[in-house]
Amino acid sequence: MWPDITPLLQQLKAECSDKAWLITGNHLNCPLASVGLGDAHLQRLNSKELLSRPFTERFAAALMLIDDNDEVQSTQLTIGRLRDVLAERVLVLIPEHSQQWSTATMLGFGFKRIAELKGWQAWGFDIHTYKEVPDWLNAKFWANPQNWGKYWW
Repeated sequence: MWPDITPLLQQLKAECSDKAWLITGNHLNCPLASVGLGDAHLQRLNSKELLSRPFTERFAAALMLIDDNDEVQSTQLTIGRLRDVLAERVLVLIPEHSQQWSTATMLGFGFKRIAELKGWQAWGFDIHTYKEVPDWLNAKFWANPQNWGKYWW
């Protein structure tokens, strides 16, 4: 069921820390042997288990494959929990011509399209690059420390 995402997984592994990875959703048979991830650094949980478990650890990466047969509400809750709490990086695969998962939906979750595969779209979220810090958001522009003691308002 999973498309060949070996190049994406290799890039993701190069960017990730040594923390464990998570595969979730309704399709847990993602082939990770091609990138050298063993069962020691891998956890597989379906969406229901993931949503009912308390937060205990943050994963380096989470992978999820979604098809049009998956329940929309639980899938949205799973994506939100992965993004907000459980993983530093999230990779979601959706069908290319999905009726339920549009570009607007994925952009609304804060994901960026990172690849086009045969019949699939790969969307990624990285907490480290989600929002760039604007130039004005630094101490240089906040309190004008160079003017302390010079001017009185």
